Amino acid sequence: MSLSEELATLLFNIRTLSDKDRIQIKKLLLDFLAATYAGYQVNRKFNICVEKVVFDQKGKEEASVLLHTQKLPAKEAAFMNALYGHGAELDDGNRKAMGHVGVHVIPAVLALAESEKKNQDEVMLAIVCGYEAYIRVSSAAQPGMVNRSFHSTGIAGAIGCAAACAKILGLSAEMMENSMSLASTMSSGLLTYSESRQMIKPINPAKAAETGVFAARLAKAGVLGPLNFLEGPNGWFHAVADMVNTESLLIKNKHWLIHECYFKLFPSCRHTHGGIEAAIALHDLISLKEIERVDVFIYPNAIKLAGHIMFPKDEDETKFSIYYTFAIALLYGEYGIRYMKPPILNERVVDLIRKIHLISDEGLENKTMGIRGVRVEVHQDNKVIEKTVLIPKGDPENPLSFGDLKDKFKVCSTGILEEERVRDIIDYVSCFGGDEEINTTIFFNG
Repeated sequence: MSLSEELATLLFNIRTLSDKDRIQIKKLLLDFLAATYAGYQVNRKFNICVEKVVFDQKGKEEASVLLHTQKLPAKEAAFMNALYGHGAELDDGNRKAMGHVGVHVIPAVLALAESEKKNQDEVMLAIVCGYEAYIRVSSAAQPGMVNRSFHSTGIAGAIGCAAACAKILGLSAEMMENSMSLASTMSSGLLTYSESRQMIKPINPAKAAETGVFAARLAKAGVLGPLNFLEGPNGWFHAVADMVNTESLLIKNKHWLIHECYFKLFPSCRHTHGGIEAAIALHDLISLKEIERVDVFIYPNAIKLAGHIMFPKDEDETKFSIYYTFAIALLYGEYGIRYMKPPILNERVVDLIRKIHLISDEGLENKTMGIRGVRVEVHQDNKVIEKTVLIPKGDPENPLSFGDLKDKFKVCSTGILEEERVRDIIDYVSCFGGDEEINTTIFFNG
């Protein structure tokens, strides 16, 4: 049996969920909704442009889109909801896969489930299947994908979404392999957004979600994808990485990989979060007027993706600026959406940013131990004040509770949803599961 066949068989055999699994899926659902409502607001200029193009195409009304009464074909609905979900950089992710998961898997599953009138348990199984597929495939190809400037959220996300959508359609293991194979040849996503015009980044998970729905429907219709789509001489692995860890692809775990994902508290790239937490902790310990310099020791990959923008010109650039997010958190003792639109670049902020020095330290990243850390040294008045954060809050080793995520959802939906609608959504997610048909209008039609 080939690697591609073995992966499809593993995913096809996902049939049961524990109570712990169900709790985690509810957390992932609520977190995705929080990120989606936030992204709808934060990336508004970009969203409006995309909405015009997508909604003007119309088509069969199959699935709901966030805060729109007009339904779209399932793959377009998946595209739009994923686009919103990534707009504020608040969606979940996985360290080993080096990318985001729920932002493409969940909207793809929800759109297809709505159009096919599937029940809530079927949705839960499909979500787990999609997370497993994406994390396994992406982890096996890392860090090669990042080194080649591929955005795993998009390019590996298409394969994860195809598996999830095949699951929701009830396809066989062979047809699931076809679905993933077809998605692999349509997969896309580059890291060029990290250099300029960051607002387009959500296109990558959006295309992954759209591709997943399309690929699964093609497979169901009888379209056959190439065999050995992962490991073949011209397969996906050979295209995206020089070296592949096939053990990561088929490793037998005692738990589903949904439990290895992190949640985000701040609307910025995950590589900025350790610095933000350290800065907030230091806020009351330092005298801002006496700061001479700030040394931020951080792992190389963080600097590569978020260490180049010192003075962000707009809200999109704030998401990928360790300098800016750290300076704001140190000055104000907090960080959130209100510091993004527009960026606050007053004299105090600019002066502090000029004193920040990013120093590459490979020792602050250890994938085996789950470490993606930062060590900060604030030099002032002939003394050094230090703070180290090895594992940001929200990682599996430092988890958020369902209560934390309820608070996050309330904050992210402020200004859009009435309090009663917020409670309705939280209650629906809290009770999610069973053989009742899914009602996505509760999620999206605020």
